[in-house]
Amino acid sequence: MDGSQMLDGRRIAVIGGGPVGLEAALYASELGADVRVYERGAIARHVAEWGHIHMFTPFGMNHSPLGRRVLESEGCKIPDDETFQTGAEWRESYLLPLAKRTALADRLALGDRVVTIGRAGLLKGDHIGDDARSRQPFTLLIEAGGFEHYEEADLVLDCSGSWGIPNRLGRGGVPALGERGARPHISYHPVDVAGEQRERYAGRRTLLVGGGLSAATTAVALAGLAAEVDGTRVVWATRRAGEVPILPLEGDTLERRVELTHAANRVAAEPARGVEWLPDAEVRAIHWNAPAAEFEVALHSATGGERAETFDRVIANVGYGPDSSIYKELQIHECWASRAPMKLAVSLAAAQADAGGDCLKLGGFGPEVLVNPEPGFFILGMKSYGRNSAFLMSTGVEQVRDVFRLISGRADLDLYGGREGDR
Repeated sequence: MDGSQMLDGRRIAVIGGGPVGLEAALYASELGADVRVYERGAIARHVAEWGHIHMFTPFGMNHSPLGRRVLESEGCKIPDDETFQTGAEWRESYLLPLAKRTALADRLALGDRVVTIGRAGLLKGDHIGDDARSRQPFTLLIEAGGFEHYEEADLVLDCSGSWGIPNRLGRGGVPALGERGARPHISYHPVDVAGEQRERYAGRRTLLVGGGLSAATTAVALAGLAAEVDGTRVVWATRRAGEVPILPLEGDTLERRVELTHAANRVAAEPARGVEWLPDAEVRAIHWNAPAAEFEVALHSATGGERAETFDRVIANVGYGPDSSIYKELQIHECWASRAPMKLAVSLAAAQADAGGDCLKLGGFGPEVLVNPEPGFFILGMKSYGRNSAFLMSTGVEQVRDVFRLISGRADLDLYGGREGDR
């Protein structure tokens, strides 16, 4: 069968116009499916929000052979595989052309938000674990331009990510006292401290909370600013105790990640003037004092005890989690710890125990881990990892290939290989 006819007439809804959503939609389009991409904002808008950050992985790990072939056939110049890019450069050179200069351009529903999804005529508890549910189409409640309407699909691929759902500052993941009221004034994503936001942080007192690589990126930038501008003060609070805030990965082959880890640990070991690393710490309370335009923060650390301080700025790089509200009426089996789909969560947990935290040693884990009790509903991309941040775009490409093997019923289907037998 010609690949372009394989899914002819199948209605596929892709939620999210980010990197994996675009990849999934392109794959579906190549197989002849009637695909529609629902994106509540701009294409790859979350990538644009971290556009100032330099990626650890080269371009060769951040695109698919199918994407390259399609774009080159449209006359687009694609970066070399060895090229390292910022998020903004990746978006401009690959993601936006993929959306605008291919067949996807006519399949994008920009500004359309998927509010919730159900099965036509069925409740969540009907036909539990039964493939009979697949005989009813999905019903998607769409909000667009202030109005609501229904649309239907035979299959749904949730590629909406988790960037928009940041974790909370307080102990055990619970909001710190006062955090909900202060939330509009807290920055929950990496800030371009060295670029567009420089003047906002120069000469100010900033509290940075977080112990991952996003926080490390922000810490290095803030330390650089403190060394350059008098009066810039930084307190970097991490849950992690020990001698360094970021544990190096043994045998790490991503040179840019190694450089960032070393630079962040130097911020703690050899702090610039005005920079303090506060290990084994937590934010107990935070209040936004509007008249003074400052935060009043109660901190606790094992080394310094209770501290009450004021800050001009607060950056919370504390990770993200999936929004499961859109599929609460579907039969989705989630891991109680990571909130990832259960089969994938189990495989991921086992693999991470052996990988020592190195995302390069993980992968897509095959088609079967993508299967949910709800037939025809699949979670792909960053959201499929739940609250685990070890996701790579190359894993997303694997997932896209694997999910269409499931959908088509052909275990050898591979539009990335370009082999005649796979088409």
